[in-house]
Amino acid sequence: MQSEQLQQELPASSTVTMATENRMNSAQLPDEIFLYHVLPLLSIREVNSCKLVCKTWRHLVTTYIKRLKVIDLTPWDCMVTEDLLLGIVKHAANVRELRLDGCWRAVRDAAVLTVASVCHKLRVFAACKCGNLTDAGVISLAEKCPELEELDLSSCYGITDEALCGLADHAKNLKELHVSSVYGVTDFGVSQLAFKCHLLQNLDVSYCYVVSNLGLQAFLDKQGKLALTELRVKNCYKVTQPTIFKLMQAGVAVNNMF
Repeated sequence: MQSEQLQQELPASSTVTMATENRMNSAQLPDEIFLYHVLPLLSIREVNSCKLVCKTWRHLVTTYIKRLKVIDLTPWDCMVTEDLLLGIVKHAANVRELRLDGCWRAVRDAAVLTVASVCHKLRVFAACKCGNLTDAGVISLAEKCPELEELDLSSCYGITDEALCGLADHAKNLKELHVSSVYGVTDFGVSQLAFKCHLLQNLDVSYCYVVSNLGLQAFLDKQGKLALTELRVKNCYKVTQPTIFKLMQAGVAVNNMF
């Protein structure tokens, strides 16, 4: 109440002077205060919006995003636009983990091509339920992100065996792949993963109705120790119990229930 009374008593010029002094005091703070103590308190969407304040803030935000190792936009899923995603990732050269589950408006091939071109250190990419993503986007990640280890493409209906073949050819460090409910995945794509992704430990092909014993047999036919330790095949009706039993004998934990 006293502050309001004081503000009313002050002339307009004094109020302007106080506001100007506050801005000057903020501007005089070291960049490190903003980078390590202010921006980390904001969500990534709020951080990105700070670029609109002024040139100084734009520089601070760019510097901050460059240092990020993890970017997660899943809490805003369908509210994330392609422009917002591009505005963030074009500065995220050091990001290791990018999570975009449900961000179907933003995750298109053009945006993912930008991710692949900028984020060469990317290890984890999650974009489940993003139906606008196609083989071209996935292949660009495989070709340009050599450290890629984990990929979640569940319910990305635009993906086919072509994407899996691209991963098999280029993503040599791939350890975990989720393609559940991706109906374009067949035995051919699965067998290519088995033959070429020698570090693959976790594979989820649940609800990939075309996948059968033939595709999974490729893992059993591999020479040497089998890297695969976890396999989900729920509702893969063409995968029979004898094949599941053989995989389990080879040391694979097969989940066909949930």
